[in-house]
Amino acid sequence: MPTRGPVPLSLVPSSQAETLKVGPLTVRVFEDGSNTQNRVSAVTITLPPGTSGPPMHWHRFHDELFFVTKGTVVFSTPEGDVVTKTGDCMTVPPGAIHTFRNGSESEEGECYMTATPGHYVDYFRMLSKATAGLVGGKLGKEETEHLMALFGTFPPDVESEP
Repeated sequence: MPTRGPVPLSLVPSSQAETLKVGPLTVRVFEDGSNTQNRVSAVTITLPPGTSGPPMHWHRFHDELFFVTKGTVVFSTPEGDVVTKTGDCMTVPPGAIHTFRNGSESEEGECYMTATPGHYVDYFRMLSKATAGLVGGKLGKEETEHLMALFGTFPPDVESEP
């Protein structure tokens, strides 16, 4: 058996998670990849009642996994809507066109989301800074697409190959 040094575990108590406001959404960062050599990140995304997430998009380089922890979250694709509820898990591989929204007008929705590679969390950090203080908390189409592109994320009409 190979000899290796001790590798510490990393606990982030809920009260110490980094909290980001991205428009009306709340993103709580539990792992930003710094403890996983950027292999995975982990956040929760809270959607107030009736709130939509990002515009329809796809990712060139990273996977996302959404585990619904509260409420009803609707994932939209070009093929239609998929309604998920507490306890359901949605996997979004690279190239899958999607968006999501809270499916309820009266209850909060929440997902535990992982992304690989882990540095994708920086996209949420950049969005949070860019939307701070904006009326309605939303960027324009051009600004949104610029930030998305920095993380290999594109609108549906962008070709999948560079």
